[in-house]
Amino acid sequence: MLIKFIVKNIFSFNEETEFNLFPNKTQRLLHHKINIKKIEILRLSAIYGANGSGKSNLIKSISLLETMIIDGKIIKDLDDIKFKLNPENKDLPISFGIEFYSQNIIYYYTLTFDREIILNEALYESLPKTDRLIFERNYINEKQKINFSKKYTSNEKNRLFVEILEEKLIQKNELLLSFLNAKYEKEFNEVSNAFNWFQKDLVIIRPEAKPSGIAEILDKNDKLKLFSVDLISNLNTGISNLFIKKEKFNDFIEDINKPQIKQLIEDIKTRKNNISLRNSETDEEMTLIYEENEIYVKRLITNHLNNFGNPIEFSLALESDGTKRLIDYLPAFNGIINENKVYIIDEIERSIHPITIKKILSKISTDEKAKGQLIFTTHESNLLDQDILRPDEIWFAQKDIDGASKLYSLSEFNIHNTANIENGYLNGRFGGIPFLSNLKDLNWNKYEISE
Repeated sequence: MLIKFIVKNIFSFNEETEFNLFPNKTQRLLHHKINIKKIEILRLSAIYGANGSGKSNLIKSISLLETMIIDGKIIKDLDDIKFKLNPENKDLPISFGIEFYSQNIIYYYTLTFDREIILNEALYESLPKTDRLIFERNYINEKQKINFSKKYTSNEKNRLFVEILEEKLIQKNELLLSFLNAKYEKEFNEVSNAFNWFQKDLVIIRPEAKPSGIAEILDKNDKLKLFSVDLISNLNTGISNLFIKKEKFNDFIEDINKPQIKQLIEDIKTRKNNISLRNSETDEEMTLIYEENEIYVKRLITNHLNNFGNPIEFSLALESDGTKRLIDYLPAFNGIINENKVYIIDEIERSIHPITIKKILSKISTDEKAKGQLIFTTHESNLLDQDILRPDEIWFAQKDIDGASKLYSLSEFNIHNTANIENGYLNGRFGGIPFLSNLKDLNWNKYEISE
């Protein structure tokens, strides 16, 4: 579970800005509240705002932190990602803070960095009265100083290790969280648990993202495939079934003796997972896999019924953008229902009909057995329904007079449990919408191009 995320001086965020999943006293959809160590956390959240308000920048910020942790290093080029509308921010560091629940521990991780130097990095266990230090690392007077909890520095050998770590082992741009996980996983099990949350339990889906190897994913997971067929066939897409077509590479490719084809085959054989992804000329994704001493091509095929009720095969390339997007979401929708993971989706409604996305999210919202957490950005106002989202699950992004993004929750307003939130939002009561009052005065006829 994600509990809160704090960011400062990155993209459109100037001052310290917080997004969290703490509930208020609303009595609606009580099953959306999960009790973790006497702390209540929400399992759903939607973020609204006009174009350019900062919604996607929040997701980009979380994604950047995830990427740096998995890669083990901070990024080099910061000038274009710092808040640019205040010249002073160019000389200020970027800061992240994130609180999350994993393996029965609530962690709080912070990272502050600038110009290829990590200025501060810390990992704590969040406790009701006082946080427990796991590690803290500071860069002061051109030297690194690292502190661990007494659990890790209880003897002279461990204290010597810390000194060597400070002076020799870890570089100024390397994340200590990632370094300890990679080199000393068994010795620092709490650190590894925190790292694994970013690597395995946090799933971020950007608008242009696609699940790599969807054919292989469905082929190797029978339950996911059955879930996918059940869902997609009930969404009025015309698809009656999904199946994986598996063909020998030799039969699929006309000229197997081309040098580039031979090289491709050798590359697949030497890959760790023996898998390679390729797109056809029609932009259909193909999974090439080496198994049983043979190269195979796997493709996801859809079935549509003709006027006699017989199934007709379609390649995925023939489906609409909206249908492709729904198919891309199938692993995520299954995960939200059946896995203890956090799914963050930017522009969840992209290419999908408003009624379809509302029905899907309503189904997720009312499922009291759902295990996952879903956070998404959207422009789709018909999701502003108190039967789908609690008021404390609805957030808005809006830029202030200085061009900096601010985040605030609908729970800051006095909302009656029968109020029509969608109408209030579209009428500008809560902010988070574009203000186009000057558009009516725009004289665009003056730009007519004379022949």
